[in-house]
Amino acid sequence: MKIYCKTRKSHRWNEDRFINGRTFSIVLDGATPLKKSGQFNEARWFVDYLKKNINRYDGDVKSRLRALSIDAYNNFPAEIKDGDYLPSAGACWAEWNNETINIGILGDCEVTAVTNENEILRFYDDRLRALDSLAINEMVTVARENGTTVLEARKFINDLLIKHRKLINKPNGYSALTLSPNAKIFESSFSLKKDSIKTLYLYSDGFSQAFENLGIYKTHAEMFKHIENIDEEISKIVTASFNDPDCDKHPRFKIIDDITAVKIDF
Repeated sequence: MKIYCKTRKSHRWNEDRFINGRTFSIVLDGATPLKKSGQFNEARWFVDYLKKNINRYDGDVKSRLRALSIDAYNNFPAEIKDGDYLPSAGACWAEWNNETINIGILGDCEVTAVTNENEILRFYDDRLRALDSLAINEMVTVARENGTTVLEARKFINDLLIKHRKLINKPNGYSALTLSPNAKIFESSFSLKKDSIKTLYLYSDGFSQAFENLGIYKTHAEMFKHIENIDEEISKIVTASFNDPDCDKHPRFKIIDDITAVKIDF
């Protein structure tokens, strides 16, 4: 087995992380709280906490992440622990034994499997992406009505984004890791036969921008039929992002996001 990992920050802070254990790999995508303290980067703190402490607990990935979400709440270095001041995180993970690969998905992180017959299988949860699509369409409408760029229209849809964020782990919302004294995890779960899989890719939404938002590939399947290595794909994403700095050609919330991917060759 060979594991290759790459992460690229979008700005000063990287709010993505990857974690590799003996029988598992995890990708995390931190999200800033609705209200920032201004004292530190809350999303970065949360994903750092998860990565640094993952081996404090035994058991499967879900049970470890749940225990650490409770610990993170108790150890969060801020006086206010109201939900609006707490970060969250999307995640995807794969854990394996001799026979099975178990996959978990939270938020808009994804896993792609390539079988020994070169069949491409995509594992994801589309609920957050559907909410983001509504918000992006609203940005495009506002930009047209006000004669601004799509990126400039981002500030006009804050109320909608706040409404969507408040749907974390609620009906009609989406799943994510949260800091809570009673943390619960509502992942989408999948299972594969280990001996049927050649390669796994775990990645944050910054990586899936290549086929979702930036037009580098028309479809997910096209990307993973042509992918050669992670570094080259990240370079393509960076180039395409900065070639559309106003987000007018490919509407999205920011010029570029943190990008993280893990490739596992079994």
